[in-house]
Amino acid sequence: MYRTIVSLPILAAAFGIGIGAAQAAPQVLGIVASNGKLPLLCDVQGCRGDLSTFCLQQPRSNPQPGQQYVLADSRSLTLVGTNSKGETIRLPAAPYMSFATERGFTAVEVSMPAELVAKLGLTSVAIEVARDASLVPVAAANDANPQSQEELSVALGAHRQQGEKFFDESGQAGDAIRLTNVMINALPMNQRQPSDTDGHILDAALRADAAQVADPAGVALAREYYDSCLIKTDVTHHVDSLRSCLEGTHDRLVSNTNIDFWRSLNSY
Repeated sequence: MYRTIVSLPILAAAFGIGIGAAQAAPQVLGIVASNGKLPLLCDVQGCRGDLSTFCLQQPRSNPQPGQQYVLADSRSLTLVGTNSKGETIRLPAAPYMSFATERGFTAVEVSMPAELVAKLGLTSVAIEVARDASLVPVAAANDANPQSQEELSVALGAHRQQGEKFFDESGQAGDAIRLTNVMINALPMNQRQPSDTDGHILDAALRADAAQVADPAGVALAREYYDSCLIKTDVTHHVDSLRSCLEGTHDRLVSNTNIDFWRSLNSY
């Protein structure tokens, strides 16, 4: 699965990055199915995590950091929590969680405020992303080019169904994206810890629900990504942290896979 790294100008053409229309609605995004529970990191501020996402609307602009999104189908994400009694609680995630972009179209942050975690009496939080899950950008009051119903129907219909083959179904790219995102979610956001590169992050990913149903080629690729980032973090010091390296690797794979998806639609 080693691929030529896509250049920024090509990505700009493919995904509408930074091309005018600043007030126009950005792309509808597909969320990569989690194929099981994806644990979130929780602290005094609440719980948060990254969801792997991909572009469903090539002509639309890439979302800016902090762009708010809502689920196209509220049933597509499930909150799976554990309370102080050790009981498992399953609820629709939509009423409790918010979604905002942080790295363009390749990842969206999902967050749950501490007061809601406390209200539900949860000691841990995970989410499950179903197949065909999608996010629609929150409309801006000054939107000069809002999403039309026809655009939404195509993006959430035929395009999202085709996207299953590249992102939701088991395969090298889709499973490597999933498992790399599991590792990203297990690492601290803002500071590097000595234990980050002791192997436990990879071990946890290989025990994750997604790994149990993954294509062996996807597992192998995710392991290669970890090993490469380990060297860049601890040996050559080309990156500041294991997390930042895995984020970059994840985003390049999503971008390349997204281009394959668009080519399959004869739209690229």
